[in-house]
Amino acid sequence: MTLTAFIVFTLAAIGTYLIRVSGIVLLGGDRELPPRVRKALSLVAPAAMAAIIANSLFLEQSDWRAFGPWHIAAIVAVGVALWKRSMGWTLALGAAAFAALLLAGF
Repeated sequence: MTLTAFIVFTLAAIGTYLIRVSGIVLLGGDRELPPRVRKALSLVAPAAMAAIIANSLFLEQSDWRAFGPWHIAAIVAVGVALWKRSMGWTLALGAAAFAALLLAGF
């Protein structure tokens, strides 16, 4: 069974790599993306991050998550994001707030 899982993960990794390389190969060279496409592509990473965060904040194994350290850390992260306008500071201080809340037993 572990060999099967290894093969599946290897094939998934190869498939993901080929998908990423295909974009470079197809759009590489002298081609210029239209401004609307560039704008849409610039919003993909923030949208993916927002989806991951929303899922973590509101759901815990398909049940609604009770208010707790996740939400307080998210509030801290939003405050840091509005204040610093830096993804690095936001992630670092949000994670630090979450760790501090867990260590405090909340």
